[in-house]
This record gives sequence, C-alpha cells and structure tokens, in this order.
Amino acid sequence: MKGRIPGTASVLMLATLLLAAPVTLQAASQTATDDAVAGQEADEATKDLDSVPEPVEQARLETRQQDDYGPYLTDREGMSLYLFAMEEPGGGSHCAQSCAIAWPPYATRQAPQAGEGVDADKLATLEREDGTRQVTYAGWPLYYFSGDKEAGDALGQGVHHLGAAWYLVSPDGERIERGQRQSSPDSPEGSPGD
Repeated sequence: MKGRIPGTASVLMLATLLLAAPVTLQAASQTATDDAVAGQEADEATKDLDSVPEPVEQARLETRQQDDYGPYLTDREGMSLYLFAMEEPGGGSHCAQSCAIAWPPYATRQAPQAGEGVDADKLATLEREDGTRQVTYAGWPLYYFSGDKEAGDALGQGVHHLGAAWYLVSPDGERIERGQRQSSPDSPEGSPGD
C-alpha cells in the first residue's frame, strides 16, 4: 500500500496542535507556581515528600503571646498552629497530599493535653483518611506551616494558599486575622515581614 499524503485539513490540525503545545505547557507551569506559598520557591512547594503526618505520642497545646497577634496556640515546643479558612469547625480536614506537605497536620497517638491558657473542653481529635488522629481545637483541625523553622515563627499567618487563607488560632478557638506573617521576634535574623 502506498503512503498517503496528508490532506490540507490534517496539516492544519497538526500545525494547530504544535502551536498550542507551548501555551498548554506554559499554563501548566503557571498553575504549579500559583500553588506556591509566598516565601517558598515553587520546587519547595511540590517536593515529592510523605504527606502522611508523623504523630507525636501525646500532643499538648500551649499558648504564646506576640504583640501583633495577641495570645495564640502552639504545640509544646512553641511551634505555631494554624486553621484553614476553607474548612468549618467540626467539618473534618480537607488538607491532604501536597496540602499536607506544605501544612502538616498536628497528629497525635494519645488524647491531646491542654497547657496553661488552653480550654481542655475545646480539645479533641478527628480521624484522617490515612488513619492518623489530627488534633482539633473548637472543632478546627490544626496544622503546622512547613515554612516555620523555629518557635515563634508565624510565616503562615494570613497566607492565601490552596483556595483560602490560613490563620493562627486564639485560645478562644477563633481565627486571628490581625498581624502579618513574620519570623520569630526571638530570632537574630527575624524581623517583621521576613
């Protein structure tokens, strides 16, 4: 059988597909970058890391005070904890896979404890799809931010990521909307806005 010469319509379709390919690749690249958090490089936001949290033996909530935020919740090491505004109190967690890499859930094996200034009646856990128990406060699932490196960092505060904002949590169980993201004021390099 002799080879067929493509018709005009076939040539035009092939040309259109070849011209559209760079635009499609560029759009895909922009989408991946749009999921990055301010202060993170795009490749940091898309690392192939384990999105299943490593639970602590027994979570303990504490409070920390900073002028910009007032009192807010932390773990026993002073690491900031956040809520995701896309979620509802008591409604479960919607943060899995790449979301759980950027915003690791605060997970525990035993029932969490309340430190000073924390209302023990607001403390509970929920079961995540991966089987881990995530700490909740006033019904809000609690998360760390992967960009926070030391106690007092609040670099996740007010960040809009994955469709909604992330906020520190007050001891009353409310989101704290004031103040901007910042490194720990105790850090030698830390200064507001870093």
